[in-house]
Amino acid sequence: MSNNITKAEIAMAGMGGQGVLTIGHLLANAGLSVFENVSWFPTYETWQRGGKVYCCIILSEEDILSPMISRPEVLFVLDEPSLDDYEDSLVEGGLLVYDTTLVERDVKRNDIRVLSMPSADLARGLGSIQVGNLILLGAYLADSKVLPMDIVESALEEMLKKGNKEGFLPLNKKALRLGFEKFSGNGTER
Repeated sequence: MSNNITKAEIAMAGMGGQGVLTIGHLLANAGLSVFENVSWFPTYETWQRGGKVYCCIILSEEDILSPMISRPEVLFVLDEPSLDDYEDSLVEGGLLVYDTTLVERDVKRNDIRVLSMPSADLARGLGSIQVGNLILLGAYLADSKVLPMDIVESALEEMLKKGNKEGFLPLNKKALRLGFEKFSGNGTER
């Protein structure tokens, strides 16, 4: 158990190719080292490249009765249509995590916390827009302290090794750490 957190219910939404499922899977894999029970439940439109993608991650010390989350405590959105679709599902007082580069409209609700940063722009600065998802995840880890960074980095390393993508590890770790460090000083919260 990390930082006295006994349960975290996180939903992530975006479009195919943004790494929604990747960071959800990473969070779940890292959670296996800390929590007694973990679930990762992805859904996606297979008929269309760039279709809607959504996943639910539950990290818990208690039994998980269902892998679906209808009212998440934390919601990541990686595109504006996902904010339109899921903003109202977030519980009152929940945390919305999003990329201000890809979501141009303002958040409608004022009964939630918001963690936002221009992660796609920051990723572009690292040389690959594809790591914007990891920057957001790093910012969330800094805010929530749900999992220690070293455990998430170890899970990332293991995932990349299994996929024969070890060459991407330095950039991916750099992105994760950038989000963690940026939020600590320059992220916004309302």
